[in-house]
Amino acid sequence: MTTALDAIKSAYPDRYYASTDGSVVTGVLDVWGGTTNNPQAQINVLALPAVSDLVVLTEDQFAESVGATNIPVSGGALVYASRYAAQFDHTAAQPTGVTGWYDLWTLGSHKNLPGLDDLLLLSGADWQALGGDYAYKGDKGVQDGKLVDYTPPPVPVPLPDQAKSEQAWIQYQVNLAAAMGEAFTDPMKAYVKAIAAIADGTDTTSTALPARPDPIMA
Repeated sequence: MTTALDAIKSAYPDRYYASTDGSVVTGVLDVWGGTTNNPQAQINVLALPAVSDLVVLTEDQFAESVGATNIPVSGGALVYASRYAAQFDHTAAQPTGVTGWYDLWTLGSHKNLPGLDDLLLLSGADWQALGGDYAYKGDKGVQDGKLVDYTPPPVPVPLPDQAKSEQAWIQYQVNLAAAMGEAFTDPMKAYVKAIAAIADGTDTTSTALPARPDPIMA
């Protein structure tokens, strides 16, 4: 004998659906259970929209919809198949660092978000393992579609800045030479001039600082 649930399943072959206004989700339904993502709320199954007007949800999407306030829809599907995401540059060599974290379904606007190519979608379990909404998630990167631990490469210091830092060492040597009544060797004098030229931009061809001379003082 066909039961009422059998009839419902025949009309709605998937258990979980979302109703929409064409741009955002307006309701989340557990059709077979006769409720919403709030298990205390009941729905009138006989008054549901046609299945063709609903967006099918997975069990995970249904669970993650709790507390979601702005789930965008396009072309009869969720724009973001998962609620959470890590941002990265998909054109960069991998591993490449994560540059942002998003709870996509609670944002007030999605206009300025990166494209889907630059988002690694994460499950709710992934998100909680990272500490949830407010925790510091550490240095993470993306490689082959997965999150990995990631140490950012050192930021290269421009050569003129290196030279300016080296001038602090030179000044120390000047003070030391004066205190000891000594003078710089000719190689040290040449070094001082070479560093000054790099620091002030006169030397535009060097790619590295010259080696410090030895000895420094005569």
